Amino acid sequence: MIVAGAFAAVLDGCGSDGEPAPTATPPLSTAELLQPGPFGVGYMETVLEDTTRGTPANRTFPGSATRILPTAVWYPAEPVGRGFQEQRDADFASAAAPAPLIIYSHGFLGNRRGGAYLAQLLATRGYVVAAADFPLTSFNAPGGATLGDLANQPGDVHFLIDSLLQANSAALSRFQKRLAPQKIGLTGLSLGGATTLLATFHARLRDPRVRAAVAYAPPACFLSQRFFATARVPLAIVHGDIDAIVPYEAHGLAAFQRAQAPKYLFTLRQGSHTAFTDGADTLFGQMSNADDLGCSALASALASDPAAANFALLLGGTDEGIVLGSCPLPCPHGNRNPPALRPQRQLELAKAIAVAHFEAWLRGNASARAWEETSASSENAELSVSWQR
Repeated sequence: MIVAGAFAAVLDGCGSDGEPAPTATPPLSTAELLQPGPFGVGYMETVLEDTTRGTPANRTFPGSATRILPTAVWYPAEPVGRGFQEQRDADFASAAAPAPLIIYSHGFLGNRRGGAYLAQLLATRGYVVAAADFPLTSFNAPGGATLGDLANQPGDVHFLIDSLLQANSAALSRFQKRLAPQKIGLTGLSLGGATTLLATFHARLRDPRVRAAVAYAPPACFLSQRFFATARVPLAIVHGDIDAIVPYEAHGLAAFQRAQAPKYLFTLRQGSHTAFTDGADTLFGQMSNADDLGCSALASALASDPAAANFALLLGGTDEGIVLGSCPLPCPHGNRNPPALRPQRQLELAKAIAVAHFEAWLRGNASARAWEETSASSENAELSVSWQR
């Protein structure tokens, strides 16, 4: 059965076999999830190069025989004060080992710091979070950002996981034997949310080491039920119900309905798309809806992208669960969208969800799972939760 809102407090959601619900576990509170953990925030940057795969030509860019990935890594360090201040190249906090590993994927026209607000909180709680600028979808992509490279990004995620686990470069040596290879999670926003789904479920492109995933506003209208049938990975989809760029019903809601359990849909009432980006509270805090700016930027980029109309074709066919013809155009209202949830509040909810889902499904924290299934919606009027496990 699928459980929504307050019903989650009394129903197990595991099926219709008539078995009694498990003993109730007191949930964490939203405030507890948003508190920093016992560690400081270590931060480092490096440039990784995947010499086994190439970067295709893109407009004026002739292509490359390798894939260059400027990479940021947040990790637990010894605390300095209290909070989320990044400590550049700090020593790894040995008490955090073995640490779960999370890969964050940025959205179209984004960059590796798009999920910094998530990474900083997770680092204080003992997680290592890595994110790279994807070669051809980042803001500074050679030739201009193109949707046509999406099919290559799950391979980039796989490469990042390998690079962190192997830690065989001088830059990454601090992580050697300090990561938990059986506790790997993925997250990402927008096109990075789609990358997260592809790297988790795609029959050919997925990484079987992934144990939990959180996708923020993922383009998913072209992903069928067959696509999600390859693996049972606990999935959280987080989506604003007035998202102008990736409309909620055709993408987030449809993906939740097609995915296998365990699955969660966190619907942000009046939530936008652009406000999931790091710094949205500062950059867009005075705007009625951050998607007004996001739609303008997207329209300009897509107008010159030759792959915009058929990028999903590059992901495979019906045998791999890729279907076409049911995707609405983005930004139907142009850059005049209805008033949206305050970005600061949207970022708070996004952080609480990420911490709860990874704590629940990578660390087995029953109180975190109880928050997902009971108090997330009862504590937060802006949040509606549906789930099944």
